[in-house]
Amino acid sequence: MPKQYLTDSANYMDMACHVFALSGDPAQQEDVNNRYAQLGNLLTSDLLGVPPVTANNNIAPGLRVVTNNEIRQCLRGAAVPPSRSLRLLCREFGLVPTPGTRIKLWGHFEPGQRLPEHMYVTTADGMIYDTMPGAPIRRDTNSNGQNPPSWISGLLDPGVIFSIEVAAFAPQTQAVVNRPGNQWTNI
Repeated sequence: MPKQYLTDSANYMDMACHVFALSGDPAQQEDVNNRYAQLGNLLTSDLLGVPPVTANNNIAPGLRVVTNNEIRQCLRGAAVPPSRSLRLLCREFGLVPTPGTRIKLWGHFEPGQRLPEHMYVTTADGMIYDTMPGAPIRRDTNSNGQNPPSWISGLLDPGVIFSIEVAAFAPQTQAVVNRPGNQWTNI
């Protein structure tokens, strides 16, 4: 199947890739983006010489679920592995890590990045979905998570992509995945 785009993408044209992957809800774009950015700020504060969050189980500033101690635990060690970042994202946005589902949340992390520079999802039936601001939601046949359809042509290096299996996508992301074939057009 060739790459396709969702013909009714008007509500998604301003949506960042991480908003689609973590929520998919156009009405929640600003909230999701702000929480994602704040998580990024908290995960990079040590690089900027900002004191770490206080050691306690309070919800971290600007977030709804992730605690200060979870931020501190993620930052332990010399580097923040992408797997820790993806787990924190799942926790903050209500996705449940569940091995064996083949439903995956993906992140493209260049060396040293603490949050992904691109996010996308893959389904158990072998499809990959993503978007970028100014672009419609796109899908393609999955090639080991290396071919997000809004990305530059070609495959991403497997050393910069990481995934986590989840029980299910966010409801609005799943609603897009469930759109019938006649709502998709070949690129």
